[in-house]
Amino acid sequence: MTSHRKKPARIDREAPIKAELVDQLYASTFNVVFIGFAAAFFCSLVARTAGDDVFAAFAVLALLIAGLRFAIDRAYRRFRARRSVRFWERAHFTGSLLFSLLVAAIGAYTFLGGPEEAQLFSAVFLVSYCTGVLSRLAVRPRLAIACTQLAALPYIVVLLFHPVLLHKLLGLFLLMMSLASIQLIQTTYRLTFEALITRAELAALAGSDALTGLANRFTVDRELQRLFMAQEVRPGASVAVHFIDLDHFKAANDTFGHAAGDAILVEVARRLSELLPLEAVAARRGGDEFLVVQPRLSSPLEAGRLARRIVASLQMPYSVQGEDVIIGASIGVAVTDDPADTPQRLVAAADQALYEAKRKGRGSVEFSDLHVTQVA
Repeated sequence: MTSHRKKPARIDREAPIKAELVDQLYASTFNVVFIGFAAAFFCSLVARTAGDDVFAAFAVLALLIAGLRFAIDRAYRRFRARRSVRFWERAHFTGSLLFSLLVAAIGAYTFLGGPEEAQLFSAVFLVSYCTGVLSRLAVRPRLAIACTQLAALPYIVVLLFHPVLLHKLLGLFLLMMSLASIQLIQTTYRLTFEALITRAELAALAGSDALTGLANRFTVDRELQRLFMAQEVRPGASVAVHFIDLDHFKAANDTFGHAAGDAILVEVARRLSELLPLEAVAARRGGDEFLVVQPRLSSPLEAGRLARRIVASLQMPYSVQGEDVIIGASIGVAVTDDPADTPQRLVAAADQALYEAKRKGRGSVEFSDLHVTQVA
């Protein structure tokens, strides 16, 4: 049950608002795609005016990256409920870092011997890009800092070692501005975080579990009722209920004490929150039982995939008093696309499936026989 010592898991203070922070990342996609196409236009203009093939390549890269970022945004708006918050955050990070590398390459090439007529464009391009990062990406400070520093560093290095004094002064100015931007990003993030977390705490007071911060059983019951009343449960749009029971939790709780048991429950909640698609809701039903409501499924196979990811995540070791503790989880899943069903029947079916899962062996997933739930 126990093994080598391990540092306690870091508490994720962003967990209650992470989905909203990622939503803010994607709120400005039009601007980032526009600047990508604008960069392609001006790079092609420089390439044509100066007869420079490298700038022609920059124009093509700008178009490709802008197209990629547009595709990621369309996928997020259409399929965000099917993947976790972390997945969409990483997808946005990929596009942002690729574009910052393009900005860096344009600056390094321009001031290392590229066409002189491109220097003004390159400097304005960097300033415009960094200003946009400060306004768009400050909600994810590590990304914002990485993008601004990565884009500015080649400019700074090349200009500081340039033989022309004016270029050296420009490099020094960019260095000071890049350092100042770090503080500005951190301040903007802190203010945004405090505002969002305060709003989330106020909204959660009446509907959350006091220990884990997840929804409580009353909130999840209301969400299920809302899905049925809003006719969001229908053929082609199923809803799944995952009834989760922790394996070996009582043994860990008895061995290490109630405080350690509470810490395990909090970590379970954190893992669930990080793993779930954006529109799914996780709740603590009581004790070591949890519920997950997964709406808008085009196929019950999606519920199967999520259930198995949950089992895999919850069976990873938990750090308790410096030791690794393994507990695991069993899950019963019920899926329906019948609007005539009821939330009570759906939860009861998932509960019965959980009973079968625990009877067949801990750490397993069992599906009920409700309507579309014949999952291979």
